[in-house]
Amino acid sequence: MYTNPKNTKQEIKLWAFYLLDIGIVGGLLILASYVIKIIPLSATMQITYYILSGCFGVFLCVRTPSHPLDRNLKMFLYILKMDRNKYHPIDIKDYRKRGEKYEDNRE
Repeated sequence: MYTNPKNTKQEIKLWAFYLLDIGIVGGLLILASYVIKIIPLSATMQITYYILSGCFGVFLCVRTPSHPLDRNLKMFLYILKMDRNKYHPIDIKDYRKRGEKYEDNRE
């Protein structure tokens, strides 16, 4: 039986994959098929290109340990949108303190 989602931002899971992940990988494979129509490639290169496009799609869907809620696709969008005219220095002492707190919490 289907249940109602708790909120509107909840991800839909089909079998073992999320619907957005299937869409990202499928979109890249469709894009690859259009590129292959434009650029003439041999059969082995076409298969290789499809495999690489699928692997890149899976890479874009993976979530990193430093950002467990965001996919790599969103990280790329953050990088493209960030303001490159601002400089944010990293204080080494503060960074070490955060690392010590992290190590204390792991134990």
